[in-house]
Parts: sequence; C-alpha cells; structure tokens
Amino acid sequence: RHLVFNGYFGAIKKISALRGLKVPSPLGIRYFSTTPYKLGNGAVKYSAKPCDNFKPEMPAELTSNYLREAMTRHLSEKEACFDFMVQPQTDPIAMPVEDPAEEWDETVSPFVKVATIKIDKQKFDSPEQMEACENLSFTPWHSIAEHRPLGGINRIRKSVYLGISKYRHEANGVPRKEPTK
Repeated sequence: RHLVFNGYFGAIKKISALRGLKVPSPLGIRYFSTTPYKLGNGAVKYSAKPCDNFKPEMPAELTSNYLREAMTRHLSEKEACFDFMVQPQTDPIAMPVEDPAEEWDETVSPFVKVATIKIDKQKFDSPEQMEACENLSFTPWHSIAEHRPLGGINRIRKSVYLGISKYRHEANGVPRKEPTK
C-alpha cells in the first residue's frame, strides 16, 4: 500500500504541475503510455515525440477548437512525423507493471526509437471525415497478443472501453465495425 500510495502521490504532483498548461498543437508534443504493454517476453512503455524537435507557436486566439485548427493548418501544408519509441522494463521492482503511477526511470532504461510515424499532408476535417471519426472506437486491446496491454488498469480499461464503444454506437445509431481503409 505504501508503494502504491507514493506512486499515485507522484502522479498527482505531476498532474498538478501540468494543470492549466496549454499546448499549441497535438503535432508538437511528446506522448507517453502510462501503462505497460507486452513485447516478446517482457514489458515496455511507449512514447512518440515529434521528429526534428518540431515546436509550433501558440495561436494568438485560443478558440474552443484551436488544437484541431492547428492540426488542420499544419497538415494542409505539410506532413507530420513522430519518432515512435519503446522503454523496456529492466527491473520489475523499480518498473512495476501493476502500478502505472510509478514512473520508469529513463536514466535506467532509456527510450529506444523503433519506428517513424508519418502523417501525410491531408484534409481531415471534412463533414464526412468528422462523422467517420465520431463513429470509430479506440481500445488499447485492439492489438495482437504479443503486444497486449498489461496490468490491472489495462484489464479494467478493456471492459470500460467496450462499454463506451457500445453506448456511443447505439447513441449514434450506427453498427460497431472496424474500418477497412
């Protein structure tokens, strides 16, 4: 209990430090998985960071959709890319699977780039695209067994995400199905 409490307290301190933080674009920030995932016989956490240290500027006016507007502007002019990285679990005690609030120390196990994610130049906010997006579901459990989510939080997420997806599709009056293209 003491370790779990300390882990969650650390997460609360981080969240408090980030409260009110505004980002200029979803394409200009680094992303991290909080929970671990299976990779081979081990566990990893994921991170994606913008290629070439892309640093967008904060817009002068923050509308209610400024993040989508920033992506729309960027992707109408050029592609975006992210370095996709994994952080291997090297110590199951210091890097627990069951406590996602416990940060895995990057000095002990640095993230390793394994791929590049490229997002082509495009127009993604047409009414048809926005409707298609509204009818998609995301779940970290949509993976092959060798990359499945690990830990109790992810086990809970499986049923929560399924329930949300069912509710959303029923509310939208559309069947749940995977995209084919």
